Amino acid sequence: MPEERYTDYSAILKNVPWVTLILIVINVGVFFFCEAKGSSLDTDYMIKMGAAYEPLIIDGHEYYRLITHFFLHFGWDHLFNNMISLFVLGYATELVLGRVRFFALYFLSGVAAGVASLIYNLSSSDPSVSAGASGAIFGLSGALLILVIRGNRGRRGTEVVRYLIYMALSLYSGFVDPSIDHMAHLGGFVFGALLCLLMTLGKKRMKVTYS
Repeated sequence: MPEERYTDYSAILKNVPWVTLILIVINVGVFFFCEAKGSSLDTDYMIKMGAAYEPLIIDGHEYYRLITHFFLHFGWDHLFNNMISLFVLGYATELVLGRVRFFALYFLSGVAAGVASLIYNLSSSDPSVSAGASGAIFGLSGALLILVIRGNRGRRGTEVVRYLIYMALSLYSGFVDPSIDHMAHLGGFVFGALLCLLMTLGKKRMKVTYS
């Protein structure tokens, strides 16, 4: 008789990036909620919904906006691009760091991105309205850089150089586009890299696998 093969569903479920998927569902859910009540392309409406806005954070002490802003998105394109990036980077980092550390890194990177943007824009005479998960996602990018550097896949040097070039181009595109909060991207990236470095201190090897 042929040998029966059993599928190890527990192993499959273990490798599902649940936190990443939950974050995507939350972001999409918040977007649909906002669209049901108004337009995500309306700046005043987005401020009402919790976007980061310097006068209300500093003068109004509405510090919660440093959290709510990275669950809001301006339009379908903004949401779609960020969710694709979140899925790709989240899949790579969550399975290596684990769910708790991954969530902490994502959440704190989003807050750090908001703080970096806030400090940078304080000197501007024209307050900006900021929203989007990209600061937190750039935190994942910074973490992935650390994981690639600490990984051991036989071609580490080539991967690091290619990844640095990719990230440099990504950050540069934010600086040349006035509609992009480049300081949030940079702040999230640096914070994510530093936090991941602290999280992985003492680890002999942090292997990153791709599929």
